Amino acid sequence: MSTTFGIPLYPVDEKILIDEEGCLQPYISHIFFHDVFFRGNNSRFLNPIAEHIDENTRVYPLNNSPQGIYTIKDCKEFLKNKK
Repeated sequence: MSTTFGIPLYPVDEKILIDEEGCLQPYISHIFFHDVFFRGNNSRFLNPIAEHIDENTRVYPLNNSPQGIYTIKDCKEFLKNKK
């Protein structure tokens, strides 16, 4: 299942963004995020700067469940293990 991950454009309390399963609340718009990673058949960073962001930076699944990806570090690990 493919998923796009993003980081918020503005600082916000995480409690209002995600539900107990780690998915975006239905009232949160995707335009509030900058796309940074795509997980799917052609997994990749969507922005050349994204892979240089602090590894502990939280990423949010914008259109599916997180499937184990919660930080930039998880994105890097996913790509490393996929090769």
